[in-house]
Amino acid sequence: MTRARTVVRGVAALAVVAAVGLVLPPLALALDESAMPPASALPALPDGARVTAEDMGCASGGCWLELTAQGPAGMSGEELAAETLPDGRECTFRGLLDLRRACAGVIDVEAGAARFFVQYERWVH
Repeated sequence: MTRARTVVRGVAALAVVAAVGLVLPPLALALDESAMPPASALPALPDGARVTAEDMGCASGGCWLELTAQGPAGMSGEELAAETLPDGRECTFRGLLDLRRACAGVIDVEAGAARFFVQYERWVH
């Protein structure tokens, strides 16, 4: 009887440690307002397009990364933006333990270039 109680207590303690270990990383990520997704969170650019500038911005809602992309010869900024983000904005989940979505969107278009943003959006507030 005492041995069974010890085993049950050990299993309960392990369950608590596992639960804390699974809850803390997503909680820490959700609370980190200065975090920014990497430039790779931007959907793939069309062939021949390239990122020419990266800049960072922060405000009360968090931080974001601004990427300026130059399209291939003959492609307008509007075409570059439409081909990269057909709906103008796209959000994807980063993973099971990361409760943020990495969102990308179009900021502005110019003659042969487009400016995009990537930032984390939390679905748990």
